[in-house]
Amino acid sequence: MVSVGSVCFDFYGLRVELRSADGSTVERVRRDFSFFEAAPTAPEVTIEVFDEKPDFSSLPDLPASIHSINYVCYRGKEAIYTDYHGAGLRVSDLGQREYRVFSDSADLRHEISYLTVLSAVGQYLDSRHIHRVHALGISKNDKAILILLPEKGGKTTLALRLLESGQVKLLSEDSPLITRKGEVLPFPLRLGILPGAELDIPEQYRHPANFMGVGTKILVDVAYYTEAVSPPCPCRVILLGKRTLGCDSRIESASRLSAAKELIKNSVVGLGLHQGMEYLLGRSIWQTTGNARLAFSRLRNCLTLLRCSRVYRYHIGHDMERNHEVLLGFLDALLF
Repeated sequence: MVSVGSVCFDFYGLRVELRSADGSTVERVRRDFSFFEAAPTAPEVTIEVFDEKPDFSSLPDLPASIHSINYVCYRGKEAIYTDYHGAGLRVSDLGQREYRVFSDSADLRHEISYLTVLSAVGQYLDSRHIHRVHALGISKNDKAILILLPEKGGKTTLALRLLESGQVKLLSEDSPLITRKGEVLPFPLRLGILPGAELDIPEQYRHPANFMGVGTKILVDVAYYTEAVSPPCPCRVILLGKRTLGCDSRIESASRLSAAKELIKNSVVGLGLHQGMEYLLGRSIWQTTGNARLAFSRLRNCLTLLRCSRVYRYHIGHDMERNHEVLLGFLDALLF
């Protein structure tokens, strides 16, 4: 479906087109979001990517409004400028849903393009009361199970192990979507794993990339697991991951209150999720989620999940095999 220099996607009704004379960037982004690839049509969001150094001499003299480890943001009357410390630039035209990305680094062009797509999609989904939650989402017997793990808690490794088991289908390795009806929608994206962990994955589905502040990772195409993607399904179980110092692993009942606290962090506030457009359009994440309607909508979806789900605490020790065995045993015995 990809034509030379462009690729189109449809994210639950949002049509996005990415264009570039650099075919490599177009192809890499296509592989990242291939589950949502669509036939060319009139887009609502356009992203144009340029293989060139940013020309800062042509930009307006604006004070910085947001600082982060990876970028500095400047807001003007007509556009928002995101400076990736001189190595890259994104220009977001206000009100037009048009974005331009500039960098002479292939990896940075790809990363900024990927994050721009996620930002635009996240903003659109929020407007439809469909919200992301930072979790591993799987399904079994047409029921969804959300596993909320701590940052760098091994969601990708666990997702691959679960797929290998054949016991479950995958909704999303990092950010499943939750609706007002307690339904979980699939949001499958490329997977990022550390070098050395890709030995069982066919070469045609993986390629290396260098990321800001992270270093080299091996990206695994969505095409590797497309057939194992779950259809939308109601949520019935929430697992709260908790790190422990020893090697033991176990799963035990937990309170809905403890789950509510975690869901507020991982969905209402959005810790662990890329919230690029929210950082750019507001002065801080708290000001954005302080918007009463958006915060209430996210909270409402989370509370709906809680009302229809059982909650468990998943204790994760340093013995990875034991962690996997306990989880697989739990899923095998699970009755809805």
